Amino acid sequence: MKKKISEEAPRLEAVLAPHRSIAYDALTDIMMDALRDVSEWMNADECSELDGWEFDRDVCGFRQEQLEKVFKNGEGDRLLHWVAGMQEQDRLSLLMSFLDWDRLRMNDFRTRYPNSFLKWSGSDDEALLEMYSSGSSWRTLSNHFGRNVNAIKLRLQHLGIDLGADAGRSRFPRRTVIAAPRGQAGTALLAGTSAPASAPPAPSVSPALPEIGPEFTPGIPSTE
Repeated sequence: MKKKISEEAPRLEAVLAPHRSIAYDALTDIMMDALRDVSEWMNADECSELDGWEFDRDVCGFRQEQLEKVFKNGEGDRLLHWVAGMQEQDRLSLLMSFLDWDRLRMNDFRTRYPNSFLKWSGSDDEALLEMYSSGSSWRTLSNHFGRNVNAIKLRLQHLGIDLGADAGRSRFPRRTVIAAPRGQAGTALLAGTSAPASAPPAPSVSPALPEIGPEFTPGIPSTE
């Protein structure tokens, strides 16, 4: 009988938890060293000649208030006490800022989907309709067009395709798509269906950023 990995989750977490804890502590130490260097630079003689610091925007992944706290607590051991006194969620937020997590996620997104946010061409639309009608899977369409599955679905809806139950499936039945004449986007129909007398064109929707994967939360196992 095969074992279900979900049933072994507690034992798996027991193995991973201490290693996650060590990694989290090590990364926190690295962050503290970096913040000390940042604070020394901000308080250096060449910087002190400026008329103070104006924390007017987020920069380098850090929120304004985080950088301001680094500057104010940078001397002596105050930086260490400030970080040690944080709530766990605030400390994790500071760590994610140090890693510039949003940028890391976006870089990963663009690596996986190289055509993200690029304009669809007419030939792309024709190929998309043809592949969809032939029963290609969402994964196949995503790999072929270099775009996230959500972007693929939104583009089909923009071209007038009612995905119906297909919207939530990894595979869908074969069907014939009658492509709209050039210049009439939003009027493509599935064979065997008829359009309402005054069917409004589907709205143009910008692709939404998908979930790329579970957030990195040290010490907390992924639910996947």
